Amino acid sequence: MGSTDKIKEKKDKSEKKDKKEKKMSEEAGVKKEKKSDKKEKKEKTEKLAKAVEAHLEKEGSVDPEDGVKTAEELVPFALPLADDKTHKKIYKLIKKGAKLKSIHRGVKECEKAIKKCPLRTAASPPADAPGLVIIAGDISPMDVIMHFPILCEEHGVPYLYIRSRADLGVAACTKRATSVVMLKPEGKKSSGKESKGDDDEKKVDPAEYLEAYKELVKTAQKQWNVQVEPWVKGTHPLQIAARVKGTA
Repeated sequence: MGSTDKIKEKKDKSEKKDKKEKKMSEEAGVKKEKKSDKKEKKEKTEKLAKAVEAHLEKEGSVDPEDGVKTAEELVPFALPLADDKTHKKIYKLIKKGAKLKSIHRGVKECEKAIKKCPLRTAASPPADAPGLVIIAGDISPMDVIMHFPILCEEHGVPYLYIRSRADLGVAACTKRATSVVMLKPEGKKSSGKESKGDDDEKKVDPAEYLEAYKELVKTAQKQWNVQVEPWVKGTHPLQIAARVKGTA
């Protein structure tokens, strides 16, 4: 019996202690959360997290093109720059590419497309260009396109600069000026569902497009060797002249 009394006494003390702590908590304004309160709090937290995530996505979806303006002069790093004859070829090819749905338009879209191409190193085997990037040189602020040359070279994508952002937008069939366009080698295959009202001028032969694309890629690579490589190697006449002047 003595042992039973001791257990009962301990139980009574424990209950009294719990009641006392509960009373003190209530007096201090602290109440134990009910299950319904916990659920409501969790729902509010999840709702807030979703709202923050949506806000961040909205900020990330801002098109860099929105803040771009046409500059009076070309950016100083607009190399290799296409000549007048190549300009015409570029616009013509972009128009064909737009009809074949084989182009990417705008800074954001082109950046994603380039990053999907495999990285290239000096040890990488020769491979066909995964695309051709056309960049407008009359852009302000220049930061919007400054990273494209390095990005293209890392992924083995040839690139050319042109003089007019407005003309690039027209060629790409957009409603506004465009800073960057990426041409893909493959054109969309004909589905055979073209309407009878389509005339011959509106139809584009994918084979002809691909041939013109390959020719333009060769031009871009050649112009890079002529206009950019000397700067990379430090053999450009202006660099040599600067070194000579510095030692004089």
